[in-house]
Amino acid sequence: MGNPVTTLTAEQAAFIAGPRSLYVASRDRQMRPTLARALGVRIADDRRGLLLIVHPEQAAQLLRDLDIDPDLAVVINAPETHRTLQLKGHAVRVALPPAETAALAERHFETFAAMIEPMGFSRPLVRVIIGGTPAALAAIAFVPHTAFEQTPGPQAGQRIPDHTP
Repeated sequence: MGNPVTTLTAEQAAFIAGPRSLYVASRDRQMRPTLARALGVRIADDRRGLLLIVHPEQAAQLLRDLDIDPDLAVVINAPETHRTLQLKGHAVRVALPPAETAALAERHFETFAAMIEPMGFSRPLVRVIIGGTPAALAAIAFVPHTAFEQTPGPQAGQRIPDHTP
């Protein structure tokens, strides 16, 4: 965890706040990737961290991976434009009150569903895609160390310079 922490720009934080399609990726001991959809995100006031909400069953392997290796990648995508940002850093599972995680997930669902509904995705379909709303959710505290432009095009894959407030 010796990498410097990246501070998100105000513009990056606004983009992440969404509504967006959110994915979290880890790897197991054999370096096989694990991917899970994030059901919500909250950005720290200092823009140096994210709180990610995941479905504990859908993200079971990812949560096990975090017990072994804290490396995590978070992909944030705007389906309407395909703009994509990737953050890499370290994470740890944290305990939060169930009401807080549920409220964050429901807020994300409502804004995300409203955004993609005009694209032909009904709310019931979006609920299925996201994985329903389980009784218990898991929270991951994530600290980004690097950011990458991943929007399709000539800039895809380029590291975004660190931002110092």
